[in-house]
Amino acid sequence: MSLRKCPDCGLDVSSAALACPHCGRPNRRSSSALGLSGIVVAAAACAAALVWGLSSRSGAPDEPVRAIPPQTTIAQPTRGDSGLVATVGYNHRLRVLRVQNGDSFAWSNCELSINAQGISSGYTRAVETIRPGITAAALLASTEFVDGEGRRFDPATQQVATLDLACETPQGHRSYAGRFEPQRASP
Repeated sequence: MSLRKCPDCGLDVSSAALACPHCGRPNRRSSSALGLSGIVVAAAACAAALVWGLSSRSGAPDEPVRAIPPQTTIAQPTRGDSGLVATVGYNHRLRVLRVQNGDSFAWSNCELSINAQGISSGYTRAVETIRPGITAAALLASTEFVDGEGRRFDPATQQVATLDLACETPQGHRSYAGRFEPQRASP
């Protein structure tokens, strides 16, 4: 054992100490062998769990296969006009809408509405700006949408069926309308 200076407080610390007794800084030299062996043990445990998990998934041939519905549904545009170019997806697990601006310019003062029908505005949410590009897509929790009476959208009891979007652009007021196909439960 030897004494060395602590890099934080500058006082003497034994090389065998787990931490500086003066300031509490961990002594990396004394725990490096322990840390490395801990990593090796954790990696071995993970590998064993992975092998066990993969081997236990092979079901009997007469077992029915269940299809899992996709977590994200992409809206299909319902109008073919020269409105906004958008790609809209809804992740059912995260309950998040992803609105991607496919135009070459930013949209501003956007009003989004889910499940609007006729004169009902459904559940709405305002977004100040949606910039163009994949990485600039707007991510909006469906629970942030509110109806005319102030009630929040409840994804546990309702499905997102439609999305209407209206924004200001350099070419004037433009819109987008899309419909989500309902998720089907598999047998």
